[in-house]
Amino acid sequence: MTKSTKFWLILAAVLIGAGLFFLPFSPIRFGGYFLVALGACCAGEGWMTWLAPKKRAARVLSRVGLVLFTLFCLSFVGIQGLIVSGEHADPEADDAQYVLVLGAHILQDRPSDALIERLKTADAFLEAHPDATAILCGGQGVNEPMPESHMMQQYMVEVLGTDPDRLLIEDTSRNTIQNIANAKALYGLEDARCAVISSDFHLARARKLMEQAGLDPYGVPAPVPNLPLAAASHMREYCSTLGLILTGRYF
Repeated sequence: MTKSTKFWLILAAVLIGAGLFFLPFSPIRFGGYFLVALGACCAGEGWMTWLAPKKRAARVLSRVGLVLFTLFCLSFVGIQGLIVSGEHADPEADDAQYVLVLGAHILQDRPSDALIERLKTADAFLEAHPDATAILCGGQGVNEPMPESHMMQQYMVEVLGTDPDRLLIEDTSRNTIQNIANAKALYGLEDARCAVISSDFHLARARKLMEQAGLDPYGVPAPVPNLPLAAASHMREYCSTLGLILTGRYF
């Protein structure tokens, strides 16, 4: 077995092992799928390097695999740079009349941990800016008991003590693009000063989509409650941002 084959197989084992750790837990399961898939690709590359001395097709495939893996690494580092560079608050958000609070997955009896942090951030923002109104965005996803925005409103009013008169609802969207477009259409935000609240890893893409919708691209970040969730979220955000870039909708 060559050093190259050993490298790829060890890398595959590490990635798949990490992915198996993520898989049992619903909030971070996407990270498990991501790592296991990446590990399987590395295992395939290891197999091709093992066969390469004997088979010409394997040599060609191993070279193609190396190029693809290099492109993946470059794109992953570059997109993570975009994500991390967006994890800051914009001072201009202090002047917002409306702040869009983007939804996230909800459980049967409460918001997910990541969504709770967004709601706490929204409550603190409203407390500090008495003239602002929050628009809670999110429809009902698969296996969710109600639209996300309804549970968001319930949590903010009953748990955080937020004034219900300062909360508006957008409850039909299924993704971030629809969050923003529907809120704009419902509440006529074209001429209003706006900002967006979301988890810090999501804020760079949210700003870009706000700008593309003709709204102010000012963001307020909410923290992610734990490291495994942050890691899985960055993997998901890589895929979402790459999709926008490849379809010409990011730049």
